[in-house]
Amino acid sequence: MQRLMWILWPAFLVAGIAEGITFSLFDPQTMHFFGEPVELGRTAVYSIGFFLFWAFAAASSALTCFLQRSPFEVNRCPLPETDRPADCPKRGLPGGCG
Repeated sequence: MQRLMWILWPAFLVAGIAEGITFSLFDPQTMHFFGEPVELGRTAVYSIGFFLFWAFAAASSALTCFLQRSPFEVNRCPLPETDRPADCPKRGLPGGCG
């Protein structure tokens, strides 16, 4: 749950800032998507834009959390020593790290 908040809260703040900057420069009524004018109302475009910004920022934060894991977190064995298969190279190790 803590990592989820590490991902979503900064992404929410960045999405709000990106929304403010983007839509202070561009009017949703004059936007075109694949050459066609956007037929949605302003509120719908603002909402879709915000959630897209939030999704991209959350993906960036999630990638950061994924890449900052320690070697112990990456290499630890999820099974207790007694439940490991006989041919497991980490069978004799109490922590599962070797």
